[in-house]
Amino acid sequence: MNEKIREHLKQYAVKNNWSTDDDSLIEIIRESRVVWQGDEEDHRHWTECTSVINIEGMFIAFGSATTTGDESPEDKGWEFDRDAIWEVTPKEKVVTVYEAVKEDK
Repeated sequence: MNEKIREHLKQYAVKNNWSTDDDSLIEIIRESRVVWQGDEEDHRHWTECTSVINIEGMFIAFGSATTTGDESPEDKGWEFDRDAIWEVTPKEKVVTVYEAVKEDK
């Protein structure tokens, strides 16, 4: 995590009377509401993806993972990478989807 993100998270934590140590800042990141998730990559025991959160106007991206079973990604060996946290900016893109044509009966 770079210093700009760290300072932004610290200010957010202080405003909410929360701890500002690095573990607490990581917890803020991991517990915040995800506004976008994508760029999925399947592995044997988990699906790794990029998640984005919005902390008071700063969009922060980080690697996350999901599993399909009862165990968490961490239980299966996935590790959160504290160095892979970066700031992003929203950008709108047009996406075309294809839907089935309904037949008249």
